Amino acid sequence: MDIFIFLSLDLPFIYKIHVVLGIIQKQSLKFTAVNFVGTFIGFMSVIFIYPREQELYGYFQFLFSAAMLLVPVLGLGMSSAIIKYYPIFVQKNRDRNFLSFTVALTTISAVFLTLVLGMLYYLFQDYIASVLSNFDLVKANLQYILILTYLNLYAGIFLNQAIARYSLVIPDLIYTFSLKIFLPFIIICVYLGWLDSVWFPVYILLYYLIVMLALLVYIMYLDKHSLSPKLLSFNKAEYTALGSFMTFSLFNGLGASLALRLDNVMIGSMLTVNAVYIYGTILTISNVIEIPSKAINNISSAVISSSWTNNDQANIQDIYQKSSVYGWIVGLLLFLLIYFIWIDIIALMPGKIQMELSSILLIFTLLSFARIIDLVTGVNSVILSYSSLYKYHMYFLIILGIVNIVLNYFLIQRLGIAGAALATCISYVIFNLMKYYFLKSRFGFSIHWQPHTAILVAGLIVFVIMHVLTFSFLPVINIVLKSIITSVLFGTLILIFNPGGEIRALADSYIRKFVRK
Repeated sequence: MDIFIFLSLDLPFIYKIHVVLGIIQKQSLKFTAVNFVGTFIGFMSVIFIYPREQELYGYFQFLFSAAMLLVPVLGLGMSSAIIKYYPIFVQKNRDRNFLSFTVALTTISAVFLTLVLGMLYYLFQDYIASVLSNFDLVKANLQYILILTYLNLYAGIFLNQAIARYSLVIPDLIYTFSLKIFLPFIIICVYLGWLDSVWFPVYILLYYLIVMLALLVYIMYLDKHSLSPKLLSFNKAEYTALGSFMTFSLFNGLGASLALRLDNVMIGSMLTVNAVYIYGTILTISNVIEIPSKAINNISSAVISSSWTNNDQANIQDIYQKSSVYGWIVGLLLFLLIYFIWIDIIALMPGKIQMELSSILLIFTLLSFARIIDLVTGVNSVILSYSSLYKYHMYFLIILGIVNIVLNYFLIQRLGIAGAALATCISYVIFNLMKYYFLKSRFGFSIHWQPHTAILVAGLIVFVIMHVLTFSFLPVINIVLKSIITSVLFGTLILIFNPGGEIRALADSYIRKFVRK
């Protein structure tokens, strides 16, 4: 069904957007397909390549996570504000100036905040060193972390400029997929002695410089742009509103970074780089489960923003419900697929993980549960972020950040890397429960849980069956057999239960299209 959305901001003319639900489905499908291919490559790298240079992979995870913690702070939330404010620039006939406008404001905020953070670091350096037992790792890599932060900051600006124009797949190939190729290539080159590990951080910086420039070239190809930022395009009231939204976006991005990246940074700062490798390996594999969530959130953001402007709450509720049901199905299936092949994954690794299988499964389950909670609660962050009460999302993220920092600090000391996984899990549960009940009480949006029960029953049945079955073949054969059996069992049960009442119709539609082609 086509949805025609008319956005009006009391300007002399109306900005008309023709949004087709097929765009969401098509882009989501392509995005998910690309990410699954990238994840498969990453999966193979985690098994066969990264174990050969465990310290180096852990070092990369530390550098990248530290940089991504700083990106939303230095950018002051401009990256996320792009999607919301691009239509306004189109209405003002200033869309050609939007790229320059965002780059100019980002540069101003980044330089100013770098100076502020540098001063704070100088004043409290001794105290930070007393808190973090492995602070020397941070101190020795500050220059690399800062440069990497700036490169990812501008790359994020160009990436969201493309998303605002309903283009996601190509930018994702440049920004995310290419790393799946580059990182294992560099690490295997170091392992074989073709490259010196001393220059490893320089290779990483050069890679992200190329990525940033490639995204810039793509956005220049995608649309026409002017070098003039037209900073006077906004009046005082509009700048006030922009500043307010950017502040929210700052905490939004920072909260997400604290949830996704803080654990790697604190493990490296409190334990060892090898501990980062172990945790990062389990985290990378568990990240497979968040692929559907990333696709749905990225593609639905523009539609939900427009639906709020047009007061189309029925459309928002529909997206909310379906994203929850389908996210739960895919997330649970991915968890089941991976859980039972961990023993085979470890058997394939050339360099074994120095940890018991039971501990690995515990950490994986905690991290997976955090991602499944995100899927089950649907696009709640997107809905709240683009509503008139978006500031509450900022408040929830502040709570998330505080809870995550405190839990990570104490639980890592007591439980090691399992403590970091538990901290992440608890933080995600609290965060999503706050958003769920807020959306229900303030806007009346809710998730109907009856379909979820059927999905849970299907998952439990498959879990029991797979737990009972034994496989004594080669690891690769075990993985293939377990994956096929798990998928067939779970898929069959989902078709039988038909949660949401649309699964069979969707399956029938895709089968008919496939047969016709």
